[in-house]
Amino acid sequence: MSLISYKKMQTLLFYDIETSGLNPAFDQVLTFACIRTDLSLNEIGREDIVIRLRDDIVPSPGAFLTHRLDAQILETGISEYHAALKIHSLLNTPQTISIGYNSLGFDDEFLRFLFYRNLLDPYTHQFANGCRRMDMLPVTLIYYLFCPQALSWPVIDTGKSTMKLEHLSLQNKFKTSGRAHEAMSDVESVVGLATAFSKYSEIWSYVQGFFDKNADLKRMNSLKNSKLSKAYGMDLALMISVSFGSDCNYMAPVVYVGGSVPYKNQSLWIRLDKEGMFDQIDETLGVYDLITIRKKPGDQFFILPVLDRFWEKLSPTSRTVCIRNLDFIKQNMSGFDKTVGFHRNFEYAQVPDIDLDADLYQSGFFSFQDKKEIAIFHKTEEKKRYQITQSFQSNRVRMLAQRILVRNFNEKPECVPEFHTHLERLLGIDPEKSIKGYKEDVKLTCAKALEELRKIEAEAIQSFEPSQKDLLRWLKSYIQNQSAFFADAV
Repeated sequence: MSLISYKKMQTLLFYDIETSGLNPAFDQVLTFACIRTDLSLNEIGREDIVIRLRDDIVPSPGAFLTHRLDAQILETGISEYHAALKIHSLLNTPQTISIGYNSLGFDDEFLRFLFYRNLLDPYTHQFANGCRRMDMLPVTLIYYLFCPQALSWPVIDTGKSTMKLEHLSLQNKFKTSGRAHEAMSDVESVVGLATAFSKYSEIWSYVQGFFDKNADLKRMNSLKNSKLSKAYGMDLALMISVSFGSDCNYMAPVVYVGGSVPYKNQSLWIRLDKEGMFDQIDETLGVYDLITIRKKPGDQFFILPVLDRFWEKLSPTSRTVCIRNLDFIKQNMSGFDKTVGFHRNFEYAQVPDIDLDADLYQSGFFSFQDKKEIAIFHKTEEKKRYQITQSFQSNRVRMLAQRILVRNFNEKPECVPEFHTHLERLLGIDPEKSIKGYKEDVKLTCAKALEELRKIEAEAIQSFEPSQKDLLRWLKSYIQNQSAFFADAV
């Protein structure tokens, strides 16, 4: 099928990434693999992209020991900028539904920051030109709970179920071309899951509605119709999430407590099956010490009505604790309403010295003027790009553009003083000079990575395979060389 013909129809783009670490703002996508299919899961094409490790990325030892990418593989890669352009085009092909496994909890945010720091729209693949997203992890939970015959379900040594993709793939003998945590192999496993699930067409159609914002909102608006909701005068539901764990069947009773005031796309939910959830009171604020779950329409938190056939999937203990907590709320509405009011009006603290790479959410969308300058940057020939950035009015666009040039086009760091300082701070000698993220987290430094390596060598190296030992030696040498490079920059 030609590129032109499939752009006219709806397609599924199954994808996976491997990264340099776990921080979406500061770590780097290293491999991106995808398989495009039609809605019947017939393959149309596939891509496998390897990306060179940037000089300002300190590799996380834990991540590299998981995916086992090394210098030999990464040296074959293309620059991050050119990879970002290619990946952005793939996900934004009109009528594309992009699908991963835990993609809404991990991969998608990495891609969002990849696009942002390379001056590409971070959000269009979610809504524009008929594009949208799905995540096969919560879909898998639905089949586990309500259509168990769809798969053979793996159990780990402790006797508990596991939703790890590698275990599901091995148990069900999905055809893959490599080992687990190789991006293309994982994509093939996700396609295998979709193939198994699509045989149960009614459920397959229903779960897709969870990722449609309008359908998801409509389902949430109908929660008040259940018997339990009417009995307590509250919007009650059952929420499905892998974060709840196998002990409670990945399922928890929740109560809807309203929308966030500062963040209009967030609805707030409180889990009801926790013992002692009203025992602690914040003495300063006078509110119960509760944690709210923040849900956006079409995200990875699935909401079901409290119907008998769903309610019975909860353990007897969960059901008993839920009713006890509902009775407490009904008898203490004043304190509960005050707590809800606090959470509804809560705003995330601003990070005053946030690094530019992490400033996607805090500074918000690019303005119309920003977008004009971004378009000029992408259209300008390479040798004239640095000069054109000097005329940009937007500090954010100018500095992001100059970082792109240093990272991908051999522009000298000393020509970009702001980025030269960034490199100095990656040594990690002075904690006061940490590179701050949007969660007040910090970018991995050479000092911290070498500390992690020493710990790994002391605790686990005896159990490692020869290839893992070789990888550790390469990581140690690579990071030590980075330290010397950054020290020279000081």
